[in-house]
Amino acid sequence: MESKFFKVSALTAAMLGAVAMPAMATEDSAAGPEYVEQVNEFLEGSTLAGVAVVDTRSRTRSTGAPGGEDGDVWSRLNYSSYNLILDFTSGYHNGWLGADIAGYLSGDLYNDSAVNGGTGEYLCNEISACNNLDWGAGEGDPVKITKAALKFKAGENVDGRFGFTQANGNGVLGNVWSFVPGTYRGAELNANIGNFKATYFIADQFTAPWLLSENDYAPALWADTSWGIAHSLGLQGNATDDLFLQFGLGQVTDVKYQNGVDWANGVVTGYKVYARYNINDTMSLAYDFYGVNDDVQYDGLGYTTGLAFNASFGQFSWMTNLNYAKSDNDRDVNPRMIYTYGMTNGTYSLWWDALSDWNKSGEVSIYNRLSFDQGNGWNYYLGFGYGSGGKSAAEGAKGDWDYESEYAVNGTISYSVQSGALKGSTVRLHGTVLERDEYEGAASADETDLRFQVIIPYTF
Repeated sequence: MESKFFKVSALTAAMLGAVAMPAMATEDSAAGPEYVEQVNEFLEGSTLAGVAVVDTRSRTRSTGAPGGEDGDVWSRLNYSSYNLILDFTSGYHNGWLGADIAGYLSGDLYNDSAVNGGTGEYLCNEISACNNLDWGAGEGDPVKITKAALKFKAGENVDGRFGFTQANGNGVLGNVWSFVPGTYRGAELNANIGNFKATYFIADQFTAPWLLSENDYAPALWADTSWGIAHSLGLQGNATDDLFLQFGLGQVTDVKYQNGVDWANGVVTGYKVYARYNINDTMSLAYDFYGVNDDVQYDGLGYTTGLAFNASFGQFSWMTNLNYAKSDNDRDVNPRMIYTYGMTNGTYSLWWDALSDWNKSGEVSIYNRLSFDQGNGWNYYLGFGYGSGGKSAAEGAKGDWDYESEYAVNGTISYSVQSGALKGSTVRLHGTVLERDEYEGAASADETDLRFQVIIPYTF
C-alpha cells in the first residue's frame, strides 16, 4: 500500500511540474516572430485545468454472494481508485480555429472487488480503466485521451467541432460520465437563432469513460452491441424570461444486439421534451420526457417522464422529483437510444444517486431531498426515495430484478476549501441504503453504498 501511494504521488508531481511552465511563447523562438505571434494568438484565452480525484468505495449486495446463499450481504465493489485529469482548451487562431484536448491517468490504490473466477480479473469500478464492461484487469496502459477535437466559429452565432469529443446535451445524445466523460468520434454544429440554440450532433463511435477502445465492449456478450450512425437534432432556449424549453429528436442506425441471438439490424429513434418554469426567484418547476422507439428491446416505445420541483429558503434547499417509466413490453426502461449499459447516453435529467435506476416498467417513484449550505464550505443533504407499481416477472415483466416496491435513503456530507492554493478542493462522504420488497420466490435485491471522495481541481 505504501509503495503504491508513493507512486501515485510521484506521478502527480511529475504532471504538475510538466504543465506549470509559461504558456506564452517568447520572441527568442527559433521559428521567428511571426510564428510567435500565431502561437500567442492560439494560446490567448486558453485554459489548462487539472483535477486529481481519489474515489474510495464499498458497495454491497444481498444476492449472488460467492459461495453463499441468497440474502447474504457481500461487498461487490471494494476499492480506492484515482484519476489524474488534464483538460486543455485553446483560444482561436485568426478568430475562428482552435483545438481542445483532454485525458486522464487512472489506477487503483487497492482493489478487493468481486473477481471473475475464470479470468482472475476484478469487477470494473468505472473509475480506473477496464478491459470491458464486466471485468477489468487494471493493467496495461491506463492513460486515455477523452477529447482531441478541432473547433471553429463563424461570427458570434455559429460554432462547431469535430474529432474525439462530447455531446453538449442539446438534443437526445448525452455523455456517459464517471469523473471524466465518455468519448464520441463525431462532429457538432451549433447555431444561435434569437433566444434559441440549435444543435446537430453526429457520431459513428463511442467509448465509456473507463474503456480505452470501442473493442473493449466485445468480451462481455451482453454488451456486444454494434451500431452504425448516431445523430441528434436539438433546440433549446428561453421562450420567456421564466420559461426554458428544450426539444430533441435523434436516431441510431444498424443497431444489432447480440446476447447470443442474431437480432435483425434496426433503427432506434429517440425523443426529448423538457420545460422549466421559474415560479419566482427561489422556486422552479420542470417537466422531462425521454422516449425511445426500439422494436427489439421494447416492442415499440419505452419512455421515462417526470416532474421536478426545486426551492431554496436561505441556506436550505428542497427538491421533489416524481418519475414514471413505461414500455410496450414491460421491460425495464433505459433513457438512452442504445439499450446496452455504457453504450452512449441520453439527456434525461432525473437522477438521484440512490443505487436504483427507478426504471421498472409501470413504476411510479418519488424522491425528496433537503440540502443545507452552511456558508463556510460545509454542505449536507438527506434524501428519501420510494417506488412501486411494476409488474412481476410472472406477469411478464422483463428486467434485472423482480420486486414490488423499493425505497432508498441517502445522504452526503462535503467540505470545500474556501481560499488559498487549494480553493475548491472538496472532500465528500456519501452513503445510500436501498431496500426492495421482492415478489415471492424472487432473489433478494437490497444494496448499500458508502463512498469517500477527494477532489482537488487546479487551473494553471
